[in-house]
Order: sequence, then C-alpha cells, then structure tokens
Amino acid sequence: MIASCLIPLTLCLIAGWVTTGTDERTLDGIPAPIAAIIGVCSLIWFVAVCPWPVELALILAVLVVGRSYLKDILNVG
Repeated sequence: MIASCLIPLTLCLIAGWVTTGTDERTLDGIPAPIAAIIGVCSLIWFVAVCPWPVELALILAVLVVGRSYLKDILNVG
C-alpha cells in the first residue's frame, strides 16, 4: 500500500522539478507542459490511492502553510 502511494507522489515531484527547471523561451521548453500534465495526473492518482488520514494531513499542512504565507503578505503595512 505504501508503494502504491509513493509511486504517484514521486512522479508528481519529478514532473514538478522538470516543469520548473525547463527553459520556456526555446524549443527545450516543450517538456514543461507535458511534465505539468503528467504531474497533475499523478497527483490525482496519489489522492485517489492514499488513505484518508494521509489526505487529511496533507490538507491541514496546506492550510497551515497557506495561512502563514498569507499572514506575511497581508501584514505588509
């Protein structure tokens, strides 16, 4: 069960790394959209196969990080 969760997560992370590391101004930028599509599909696959406590922990982590990030942005003045 752990392997079925780690495979799509690893694919998603590798696709994100390829997407952010590709130069988009040249023809070398062609893999970026393909990697983004693969990353989104593997993220959907990851959410579909991982157990609900892991999903809940990820949602809470995103909310905590998002709240702290927005708090820094909104307290500019």
